[in-house]
Amino acid sequence: MYNFVCCLLSNLALLAAVQLASWFIRAMRPDLTVHGTRLFVGMIAIAFVFDAALTFLVFADAGGAWKVYHPVNAFYARAVAYALAVAVAFGLARRAGRAAARRDAGARAKDGALVIETSPYSKSTLPM
Repeated sequence: MYNFVCCLLSNLALLAAVQLASWFIRAMRPDLTVHGTRLFVGMIAIAFVFDAALTFLVFADAGGAWKVYHPVNAFYARAVAYALAVAVAFGLARRAGRAAARRDAGARAKDGALVIETSPYSKSTLPM
C-alpha cells in the first residue's frame, strides 16, 4: 500500500507540474498549442515502460537484499497508481474542456449575436 500511495502522490505532483508548465507556456506564447494532459500521459507511458523493464529484467533476477522488497509484487501497485493518475488527468482535462466550452458559448451570446434556443429541456442554444 505504501508503494501505491507514494507512486500516486508523485504522479499527481508530476501532473500538477506539467499542467502548470503548459499553462505558463500558453500564457507566454498563445500561438503554441501545448496540451499538458498529452505530455503527462506520454511521460507516464515512458516511466511505466522503464519501471517494467527495471522490475522484470533487473530486479526480478537480483538475489540477496532485493528479495526483501518483493519488486514484482510492488510493480502491480505502481502500475495501478500510473493508471489512476492517467484517469485523473483525463477527467480533469474533460472537465476543463467542458468549462471552456460553456465560457465560450456564454461569451458569444453576450456579444449581441442572435441566439436561438433549440431545446427548452436541455437549455441548449444555437448562436447565429
